[in-house]
Amino acid sequence: MRPYGWAGLLMLLASELCLVLKIEPFYSWFYCFAWWSYILLADNLLFTLRGASLLTTRKRELWAMLPLSVFIWLLFEGYNLFIRNWAYDGMPRQIWLRWLGYSAAFATVLPGVFTTSDLADVLLFGRRTGSAASEFEPIREKPLSRPSVMIFVLGFVLTVAPLLWPRYFFPTVWLGPVFLLDPLLERFGVRSLSLSIASSDRRRVWSLILGGLTCGLLWEFWNFWAASKWIYTVPFFSEWRVFEMPLLGFLGFPPFALECWVLYHLLTSILRQRKSVPAQAAFWIVVLSISIAVFWGIDQHTVVRFSAYDWRPLSWLFA
Repeated sequence: MRPYGWAGLLMLLASELCLVLKIEPFYSWFYCFAWWSYILLADNLLFTLRGASLLTTRKRELWAMLPLSVFIWLLFEGYNLFIRNWAYDGMPRQIWLRWLGYSAAFATVLPGVFTTSDLADVLLFGRRTGSAASEFEPIREKPLSRPSVMIFVLGFVLTVAPLLWPRYFFPTVWLGPVFLLDPLLERFGVRSLSLSIASSDRRRVWSLILGGLTCGLLWEFWNFWAASKWIYTVPFFSEWRVFEMPLLGFLGFPPFALECWVLYHLLTSILRQRKSVPAQAAFWIVVLSISIAVFWGIDQHTVVRFSAYDWRPLSWLFA
């Protein structure tokens, strides 16, 4: 095991012990400690099996992935301001610490989903060479057919409907963007998921689906025990729960992984085409502006209770 793998294992064991003993900050921030530990361990296993991983051979990509991970999850937080399917309980009162916690937690989304999907690709499909499930493949030949207009229309309707009729169309948050945005990847020379399916190459899709479901189970398991957590208020489906999540809610995790892949490669494709410094600066300014606005929205509408723990002893860090 590489040194960072041992670090992940030790951090996970230490945070689990501190969770049981209710030692802060591990008790409140257990989710972050657990997920970063898992990413280190999973990445180490992936490198052992495949000889390539985010933390070893894709480190430069990882640095850009972290802020995009925060931004992509914040798009769904923006949806949640309308559909109100989850809320945050036990958040720190200090805004700098709360926003730091948001960033640290949301930055795990893409690395967690992609590393887990790449592991599924290797363990279940034996794919040890070529592009990983989380990576993209360029289009090497002109597609035989163009995406159907009906796919765009369906994607647009499913994407907009939760904003207009959130009580009844909240599940389509996890479907609409895939139909709407996936075909757009082909305009940037990226082999879309739908194009892969049409050519009978479903390995990437299945790897992402399995990776998303695995991450969903781990997300809910580790969230359940933490002092600072999210809770659900899902219409019609709140009776049967596994941890905090209504049972049927787990069906949203597989398509969520597909959305993560589509959104990430769409955003990185836009960045690749805008090579000038002003264009890239404008891109990141837009990302930062939207992120700050959604952070404020979470504070105003999604946080239901602040933590009773006094975080003031940590204030010297930002004095």
